[in-house]
Amino acid sequence: MAPSWPGFASDERGAQLGTLCEYVHKPSGAGQNGSVSMSPRRRVAASRAWWAQSLGGSGWRRIRELDLDTHALAFCAQQVLCTAPLIVAMSAVMQRETGNGGGYILTRFFGLRGQSAQAVNRLFGNSAPSISTFALVLAFVTALIFSTSVGAVQQRAFEMIWTLPRANGFRSYLRQLGWAVVLGIYSIAMLMVGRVGRSFEGYAERPFAVLAAITQGALTFAFYWWSQRWLLGRRLTWRALLPGAICVGIGTAILFRLTRVIMPGQISWQVHAYGVIGAVFVLSVWLMILSGVIFGGILLGALITERRADAEKMEAGDTDESPLTLEGLQSAESRSEELPAAPPPQEFSST
Repeated sequence: MAPSWPGFASDERGAQLGTLCEYVHKPSGAGQNGSVSMSPRRRVAASRAWWAQSLGGSGWRRIRELDLDTHALAFCAQQVLCTAPLIVAMSAVMQRETGNGGGYILTRFFGLRGQSAQAVNRLFGNSAPSISTFALVLAFVTALIFSTSVGAVQQRAFEMIWTLPRANGFRSYLRQLGWAVVLGIYSIAMLMVGRVGRSFEGYAERPFAVLAAITQGALTFAFYWWSQRWLLGRRLTWRALLPGAICVGIGTAILFRLTRVIMPGQISWQVHAYGVIGAVFVLSVWLMILSGVIFGGILLGALITERRADAEKMEAGDTDESPLTLEGLQSAESRSEELPAAPPPQEFSST
């Protein structure tokens, strides 16, 4: 049974469940010892209906309907074009305070050594011996403003996943600007946690590395739990957003741990084959994977919330607890009022 509240997606699982039951319970003939068997065609149809009913089938269908892979590509492009200047501005601050720039930060984050570390350091090496305070502040503010595009892409994807109407206007831009500020704080916290975990190299390295990955996953969980609530304008409850944040936190923790194992070899091979541009290619692919993990985790959380609401509705009878807050219900109602009404049926008179 699909949920009936405004603005929340439904995938007609009832019809698919009926198809599944029809093929499973309808006998196709008697086998040995009087047992009822199913024909291969009905087995295939029942398997397809079961897959369509499953969490994986619902997620794959929703990905195709929303064209979520294209949005992940757009998110990756925005990170390259908008977040990269923010990282460069942050690295300039660290270069001035600690003497280590963005190349050092990235090599430590990805666990790069040797040729791969040298390639990344050449990409983000500073050319000026000193940076003035005015130029540093101007670059940081400019990068922060342009980083709102990353928040805008995520906001639109979240709205599509939760089938909420699009929110535009100055207030939406202010939310994206505030999200960009918190993004910078979150990025610094992630780098600091990784730096603390790597400071124990040679002394209980593995336990502290695992603890750092878990801490980074917890930070990502908190960040995207809040990000959904903030970018969506408080139109969904905290409880509805919790599964998606957990999925993103677990996915990113696994990704960050695998990154330190896979990334050094990949960058070294690409740099050896294509030069410094090979490192750019590998970093872009990593951002694409990160975008897929984020959007996939949010979608999985939305599907889990949907199924949990279906189960609670069946247990409670007619009670339908919407994951939408008061702001979300008002947004959905205003959207339904803006949609054009269906034309009345035409009447044909017989002559």
